[in-house]
Amino acid sequence: MRNARKLLGAVSLIISVLLVAGIGIVIGHSSAYLSEFRVTGWALTSAVFGMLVGLSEILSRYRDEPLLASATPAGLSYMVLNGVVSLAAFMVLKMYPGKILGGITDDLFLTAVTSGFGAMVVLRSRLFTFRSPDGKDYSIGPAIVLETVLRTIDSKIDRKRATQRQVEVFEAMRGFDDFESVASYIEASLLSFQNLSQDDKASIAAVIQEYRETSKWPDSLKIFGLGFAFLNLAGDDNFFNVVQNLKQYLAKKTPDSPAHAESGAPPATPKP
Repeated sequence: MRNARKLLGAVSLIISVLLVAGIGIVIGHSSAYLSEFRVTGWALTSAVFGMLVGLSEILSRYRDEPLLASATPAGLSYMVLNGVVSLAAFMVLKMYPGKILGGITDDLFLTAVTSGFGAMVVLRSRLFTFRSPDGKDYSIGPAIVLETVLRTIDSKIDRKRATQRQVEVFEAMRGFDDFESVASYIEASLLSFQNLSQDDKASIAAVIQEYRETSKWPDSLKIFGLGFAFLNLAGDDNFFNVVQNLKQYLAKKTPDSPAHAESGAPPATPKP
C-alpha cells in the first residue's frame, strides 16, 4: 500500500510536469505555419519553469519523501500557484515590451526563462518598508499576499506529511522498550549510507544524546522521537527495512546481554 501510494504520487507528478512542458515546447518550436501559437507555447513553458521552482522548494523542505510531499493536493497546488505567477509575469513582459527588461523584447525563450525562474523573486520583493509609530517595520508589496498564501499551502503539506509519518513511525516502532539498543543499531545503520554528510550524522547523534539526558520520558517515547529523526534521513523504504532488521537483531539478543543484565528480563521482542 505504501509503495503503491508512492508510485502513484510520483507518476502523477511526473506526468503533470511533462505534459505541460511537452505542450509548451512543441508549440514553441513549431513550424512557421503555427507561428501564431509560439507565444502560447513559450507562455506554457514559463509556467513549467515556475512549477519547477515550486517543486525545488518542496524538495528542499521535505527530505524524507520529497516526491510524496510534492504529489499531495497541497503540493500540486503549491507548484501550480508558482506556475500561474510565472505565466502572469510572462504576460506582463509581453504586454510591455522593452519597458521592464529591454534586452529580451523579441526573444521568447529568454522571456520564458526570465518569467519562469525570476517571477517569484520579483513578486516576493518588498517595494518599501513602512515604520509604524511603535517602531515596527511593515513590508509593503506583493510579497505580503504571496508569502501568506505560499506559507498556508506549505503548512498544509507539512500537516499531511506529519499525519503519514506519525502512522508510519508508530506502526514500525511500537513494542520497542530498550532505547540504548535501538539507538546503537540506528547509529550503526548510518554506515550503510555512502553520501550522508557529517552534519546529518551529527544531527542523529545529537538527538540520541538529548534523549539520553531526558530522564522524564520513558524509553518508548524516546524511541518514537528517534524514529522520526531517522526517518528524516532515511526515507520510507530504508526506514522500514532498518526497523525490520532491528526487530530480528533484538529477537536474537541473549537474555544475559548487557542491555538486560540489570533487569534480568529477557530481551523484548517487538510486536510485528
